Amino acid sequence: MKNIFILLFFFFAIQLNAQQKFGLGLKVGQNFSKVDNVAVDHNSASYHVGATMQIGLSKGFSIAPEVLLSQTKLEASPTQAELLINPSFKPETYHLNYFTIPILLQYNVVKSFLIQAGPQYGILLDQSKDGVENARVAFSSGEFSMVGGAKLNLGGFFLYGRYVIGMNNIGSSTQLLNNLKDQSTWKTRQWQLGVGLNLF
Repeated sequence: MKNIFILLFFFFAIQLNAQQKFGLGLKVGQNFSKVDNVAVDHNSASYHVGATMQIGLSKGFSIAPEVLLSQTKLEASPTQAELLINPSFKPETYHLNYFTIPILLQYNVVKSFLIQAGPQYGILLDQSKDGVENARVAFSSGEFSMVGGAKLNLGGFFLYGRYVIGMNNIGSSTQLLNNLKDQSTWKTRQWQLGVGLNLF
């Protein structure tokens, strides 16, 4: 599935380049993730990497679809109640690796500065707990999010920052109750900062 999306991405890039104002770039950056859950620490750092297109629309507006490999890192600490019951409880780290597809509407505020907003869908590729793949963790296979941010073009390079708001519960409630001892709704919040290269 992931390979099909990537092939389609570059196929449309080639077709659109011959028809209208079009750009293609590569990007890499850092994620700072948290989740709406009192047991999960804020601002856990991870990464994202991928490709972005820019398809010109009317004056000042463009569409920017992307394909990214993105990791969400969650660091969960035991609650005070859990420590009272069992002082041996230790912090746990979860890594969720996603194939994400943001489709953003862009507007050029000035020549080199753009604002961006739009939906994003993430497909969970794999998950791990404390470095062990699929180690009794249970998360949803997909995540729908809304994205807002800005981009600054610097010649052949660009800088960007955005905020990603998860709209659905990423946890499988029954298994989270059994495995993570938690029935809370797990919705992610993520800052993304990065740099990119404009290929054309």
